[in-house]
Amino acid sequence: MNFRKLVPFTVAAAIALAACGTATPTAAPTSAPAATAAPAATTAPAATAAPEATATTAATSAPAAAQVSNPPKTADEVDSMDLTGKNVQVLFWHRYSGSSISKVMEIVNDFNTKNPYGITVKLEQAGANYQDVYNKINAAIQGGGDLPALTIAYQNQAATYRGQNVMVDLTPFIQSKKYGLSADDLKDFYPYFLKSDKAPQFNNEILGWPTQRSMEVLYSNLDWLKQLGATEPPKTLKEFEDLACKASDKAKGTYGWIWKNDASDFASLVFAYGGELMKPDGSAYDFNNQAAVDALTTIQRMFKNGCAVELPKSEAYGEQNRFANGKLLFVTSSSSGLPYYASTINKVDKPFQWTITMHPQADPASPKVDLYGASWSVLKTTPEQELGAWLFMKFFTEKDNTAAWATTSNYMVVRQSAAQTAIDNVKASKSFAKFPEAAAAYGDLYKWIQYGAVEAPVAGYDPVRSLIQDMVTKVGVKGDGDPKAALDEAVKQANDLLAEFAPKK
Repeated sequence: MNFRKLVPFTVAAAIALAACGTATPTAAPTSAPAATAAPAATTAPAATAAPEATATTAATSAPAAAQVSNPPKTADEVDSMDLTGKNVQVLFWHRYSGSSISKVMEIVNDFNTKNPYGITVKLEQAGANYQDVYNKINAAIQGGGDLPALTIAYQNQAATYRGQNVMVDLTPFIQSKKYGLSADDLKDFYPYFLKSDKAPQFNNEILGWPTQRSMEVLYSNLDWLKQLGATEPPKTLKEFEDLACKASDKAKGTYGWIWKNDASDFASLVFAYGGELMKPDGSAYDFNNQAAVDALTTIQRMFKNGCAVELPKSEAYGEQNRFANGKLLFVTSSSSGLPYYASTINKVDKPFQWTITMHPQADPASPKVDLYGASWSVLKTTPEQELGAWLFMKFFTEKDNTAAWATTSNYMVVRQSAAQTAIDNVKASKSFAKFPEAAAAYGDLYKWIQYGAVEAPVAGYDPVRSLIQDMVTKVGVKGDGDPKAALDEAVKQANDLLAEFAPKK
């Protein structure tokens, strides 16, 4: 999960724009129930398939009907609710800025105008990145402050909130006959995206709704590869390492690959060797398996042989700039960076042909790729606000909206029916006019979703990411220690953290 730095967009500005009708490792939280945002009501009529969405301040509603739990436990409870005339308002804490917030506000205003229930969504920027939002929510939980009805969160962060009893299971809303999704609608979503929001620590409750996803891919300088005698980017890890070493020349400052101090780069390599970071049921970390040993050994060997370079933490977007300036043959990074690479390469004196491909694999016949992305999650407020938040998410992920959002945000669409629109938009972009192979490769992302693997959708993964990053830097980059021994110790510490954050019985 790569956290891009984004230009701040102030809360005041967000509120002001919304009022005008217009509309990118961590601390462990502690207990504390969620405070409700504004009371709401229940009971009553049914509505149509999918409502739309929102824009401005907080509201109140009448108390929930006695038969409706908070949050609702069954689809029947959700069906019994009626939002008409309740003036339900949904506060959304996000981290969007620039063109992304403009597009979100556009869809919000569309929803606020069209939805038949009178729901109003209010946007509030809770920080410049995911970590800021996570910290703000944890502070509200611990301090007993009001929580928003809707927020953005990675799966592990949502699990952390759920462990504090403030997260809503979306299953009853999805299954609702009145407000949920039809069987055909559900089939339109990429199955892996829906699966990735199930929380193994909580009986596979659905703690998020996919609005965006990215994939860890390999960026390759095609012109340079031809000079090295290669006709295409590497498919196997052996080809990848061999080419990276051929390209490296310390005297010239050129290297085959770069370590960005990102746990997702290591996870991608573990997946490529056929391994996992943790057991499928979320019961234990096991990234000391043979695949992980092979991954860390590969990094250690590449650095020992001068085939890779470490990116200083102070060098913002250094991997993009070095790649654009012909100093890196390969970069493993998020697919959402595609237009940023195009923009940076367009600005250099000698633009070159480049592309993205699936991360090289130990066995190309059985690929596995790191597929990640923050989802939108509903926090415990009132049943009415929770339903309003669900209806907005449902609207946001309708076909046309997910296609428009993908075009603006650079994330992948979440519906299969919207993929071709997103692909066509990338191909038509002026940024890719000089790079037809890179533009065409964007479409391949949707073919690779079936090979997706998730890192660790459990509470407390943020500090484990930091642990992994430090371990790889010490052992892989600096060559200090035996890979297997280092991984054994890291897994022990990771499982201690897993126990610390585990749901309390």
